[in-house]
Amino acid sequence: MPGHHQAVADLALAQAAALRAGRALRDQQAALGDVTATIGRDVKAAGDKAAEAIILGMLHDLSPHPILSEEAGWHREKGDGGVLHWVIDPLDGTGNYVRGVPVCCVSIALMRGEAPHLGVVYDFNRDELISGEVGKGAWLNGRAIKVSDVSDKAAGTLGTGFTVRRDYSTEALTAFAKLVAPWRKVRMIGAAALSMAYVGIGRFDAHTEDSTMIWDVAAGAAIVEAAGGRVRIDPLDDAGIVNVYADNGRLPLDG
Repeated sequence: MPGHHQAVADLALAQAAALRAGRALRDQQAALGDVTATIGRDVKAAGDKAAEAIILGMLHDLSPHPILSEEAGWHREKGDGGVLHWVIDPLDGTGNYVRGVPVCCVSIALMRGEAPHLGVVYDFNRDELISGEVGKGAWLNGRAIKVSDVSDKAAGTLGTGFTVRRDYSTEALTAFAKLVAPWRKVRMIGAAALSMAYVGIGRFDAHTEDSTMIWDVAAGAAIVEAAGGRVRIDPLDDAGIVNVYADNGRLPLDG
């Protein structure tokens, strides 16, 4: 009865899938950290495919929703804008993972069109399961979380990143310097999903990134909204490239 369980178990299913995939990535890192491909600045590891297979297997068996995954694209028919669909990044922060830098995660989101519905980010190195369901709340290992109350960028921490599609021209980098200059601290941790989740927890006050992929930020966006923050996702094309901005809802949006 997929219609019945779907109404009550989406968040629990996402959490279970993230935990199973993340524990495999943690426990089998010696093998799954092998690099399988490098395309420009992008790196793929055996863990990307292994974690994806675990998550897809569970979602196929237990959920009726269409699935968009970083490695394999769409599973089942792509729905229209009003249909719930899963968005998966089985291993965000692959570049960190293959070098033994313990800043990476599993990211699973459920979206309705371009609007985040729920998200789960599992930092398997720290065993932190960060979840959020818009309108219902957000949690870290079952404990309620909320965004920070910082209202001044000069007292705030901004998370960001340079994606593989980033413009490295002098003009673009100058614009980036102006963007980050007002902030007390700027952090690039190499895993957008985790950086977004940190906004929901209150560890960061905002996250911004241009030309990233929707699967990198969908779960984090849901967590931020569920924790009381605000999110703007601007699609740039039909392939999933987006600009994203998320913050605690208290910071000025300009200046």
